[in-house]
Amino acid sequence: MDFTLSAEHQELRRTLREFFTREAPLEEVNRFDQEEEFNTELYRKAAEIGLCGLAFGEEYGGSDADQISICIAVEEVARASAALAYAWLPTATFCAKGIARFGTEEQKREILPKVAAGTVRMAMGLTEPDAGSDLAHLSTRAVRDGSDFVVTGQKVFTTGADTADYIFAFVRTDPDASPSRALSVLLIPRQSEGLTIRPLRKLAGQSTHTCEVFLNDVRVPEENLVGELGQGTRIIVDLLDAERIYVGAEGTGLGQGALDLALQYARERVQFGKPIIEHQAVGHMLADMAMDVQTARLITWQAAWRLDQGLDCTLEASMAKVYGSEAGTRCAARGMQILGGYSYMVEYGMERYWRETKLYEIAGGTNQILRNMIAKQLKRREPW
Repeated sequence: MDFTLSAEHQELRRTLREFFTREAPLEEVNRFDQEEEFNTELYRKAAEIGLCGLAFGEEYGGSDADQISICIAVEEVARASAALAYAWLPTATFCAKGIARFGTEEQKREILPKVAAGTVRMAMGLTEPDAGSDLAHLSTRAVRDGSDFVVTGQKVFTTGADTADYIFAFVRTDPDASPSRALSVLLIPRQSEGLTIRPLRKLAGQSTHTCEVFLNDVRVPEENLVGELGQGTRIIVDLLDAERIYVGAEGTGLGQGALDLALQYARERVQFGKPIIEHQAVGHMLADMAMDVQTARLITWQAAWRLDQGLDCTLEASMAKVYGSEAGTRCAARGMQILGGYSYMVEYGMERYWRETKLYEIAGGTNQILRNMIAKQLKRREPW
């Protein structure tokens, strides 16, 4: 058992850390967050260094990176800017991967090189006002009309929809079919007639807007069907383990960012004649943060390794998602305590981590749903 990162993985981490230190300094990320403006220049530069093509092959402009590399990238993106992660991850690791695995050759050649170049982004249209974890009750309807589909319904929590090029939408194409055959995936252009997008006010990640999407008889050509008709549930299930692993990596990255800020502050802040890191109460909080980050990282990497090996990893992916997200939340809360009154000040950055971490206990399947999944998996196999 080897816990050492390869030279390539270490170089990837160094490269990304240097990139984000230079291109996404704390004050810049805070400014875009406060102004609620999407940082298109940062996204473009991230694409230039290869971040947007990690999940698909070189023949389409990507790099077909292994899962540990993707987890390292996710950590570094989340550590720098969760808002960037909100725009980048759905496009690069869910929607693009869905097209790479299930799309037509024409879709792959038309869209994936543009994803890799950073000129095309996609927002995932899954959740609806009355259906989140309960996929069987998605109600957005797509009806065939000649060579088109006509789509009617509503999506919510569709992050990045107002600046994306496509909505990667899960729609009901057969209301009478079983849940496993009722859904399909359509690529809906954002500029489609009858499509209306309304940004929502939210707690964190303000520079990438989370939106409601209203679809009123939106015509979508049949060539925008991803996969076969009725294959939507299979696409979701096929991508879910990877998505949960990446959420674990996001929590790890946010926890690492909070730890880095808290550690720097604790070394520099002097009270009662010595740096506060030397006060046991503060030192113990830092120790707990470091243990949480490292545990989250290792459990996430184990799940990623199993995914790369083609092994069943639903149990490990669920554990990574739950532990990583909650570790990130704990680290941000301890970071707030260590910085004290300064933790409330925007310029110090800790309050942003504290706002950003909570989402990951909810997104990608709530941690309560994931605990149900873990228990179900434990009934059928040992976790080691």
